[in-house]
Amino acid sequence: MKHIYKAFFQSPSLWTCLSIIFLFGLSSCSSLTNMGSLEQMITRTEKDIYTITKRDTAIIDAVRNAPGQRDNGIVYPTSRIVEMRRDISQIDSTIVREYPNFIRLALFESIGLLFSGKQENGISGGFLGLFGYFDDDYNKQKNMPKKGLFPGAFYRIGIMEKRLRWFDDAADWTLGTSIYESFSGDMDADNTFTGVSPIYLRKRYFIREKIPYIAITPSLGISLIPDQYINAGVSADIGSLGGLNFRSYLGIIAGLGSKNACPYFGIGTSVLDFLNRVPETEKEWKYHEHSSWSVGLASIIGVATNAENPFFDPKTNSPFKGIIGRIAPASIAIPLGNNRFYAGTSLINFMLLGQTEGGIGILPLRLGYWHTLMGQELSLEPFAEYNYYPSSMVHIGTRLALRISNQINLQLQAGYSTGSPISTLNRDFRNLTDFDVFYIGIGIGLYDRLFQSNELRYRKSK
Repeated sequence: MKHIYKAFFQSPSLWTCLSIIFLFGLSSCSSLTNMGSLEQMITRTEKDIYTITKRDTAIIDAVRNAPGQRDNGIVYPTSRIVEMRRDISQIDSTIVREYPNFIRLALFESIGLLFSGKQENGISGGFLGLFGYFDDDYNKQKNMPKKGLFPGAFYRIGIMEKRLRWFDDAADWTLGTSIYESFSGDMDADNTFTGVSPIYLRKRYFIREKIPYIAITPSLGISLIPDQYINAGVSADIGSLGGLNFRSYLGIIAGLGSKNACPYFGIGTSVLDFLNRVPETEKEWKYHEHSSWSVGLASIIGVATNAENPFFDPKTNSPFKGIIGRIAPASIAIPLGNNRFYAGTSLINFMLLGQTEGGIGILPLRLGYWHTLMGQELSLEPFAEYNYYPSSMVHIGTRLALRISNQINLQLQAGYSTGSPISTLNRDFRNLTDFDVFYIGIGIGLYDRLFQSNELRYRKSK
């Protein structure tokens, strides 16, 4: 297991890494909406049991005169009858309140490392640890190390932090872990560290306590499996908006044994990364504020296009010639006008519209307008998107989304895209060239939560 990093992140296949992210998301992201297999771990439930007693008193007042004639000169006893009935009924009532039971829950974090090793011996992870992944040189690292500004990369998958009540219950201390983390200062094996379920102690000092949060976070971590190392550092954090965060890191990681001590400076991002301040852990889920019209794990749309041949199998006669896939999409509401304009992005955007038509975008920029229909179960979303690397693409379209549940929605989308590759893509996408394509498609949003207008914090007072 010493070289798990190479197996997952330096292999020629992108799909291994994405599969880990996808499988973890299926088991955990839904719990952010109080659903899913990890609900009990991330949701604290309180129950109040009441006995409701209902008392009812009925008074019956009746006058019953004897039949026949009476001599009114004679005093008769009264014929008035007063009857009182008391009924008591009891029922049990249970009120359930649900609160977040974590400080931080994140799906994926990626960091591009500076000064972590020799630039001429770098792994070509690129900016944020993502921008070099699709380059052709990235998948030839054993024989062709690439000189670049970011010689290293740091990845984490499945991050969880819980509150730690130290120092007389002081706030903002956490104890956390991640399913998997991998640090590579460069291609030197002594600068490569892999951890499974490492333990991290963190303390946050908030500079801004309103969304988006800004904090300085010192941390100390230790890993025992498969590599033994200590990681000490500090980060400057900004987020979380739609689960999107940006961080800068300064630290040193030291192996226990033959490995070196490796100082580093990094710039990174994380997706589906949600942070709760201590007061928010005392607020019920249903009262939490949201900043986005949508946050999801993935969106996949099969498209019919005017391309000559399909992307996956040129010989097929299927009407769907390609797919549009977005990993960890988010649409963050802009607090201007009627608050329906949004700025959006996704971790990775696949525009595979034909055998040679299409491209890939990392953290693309999307602007759109969110219009709700049919009691807010149906939304119409015109948008314009720019993908700047590793492919340069302009994408204009309209999406119609029908909410099935908080986890799934159906999508109908049509649009136009034009672009070309900027860098030499790896072998999985090397055939993609310049393109100019119209399309229409149908798809599904997986764990793609569509929020209603009254759930946005900008519209609470309206």
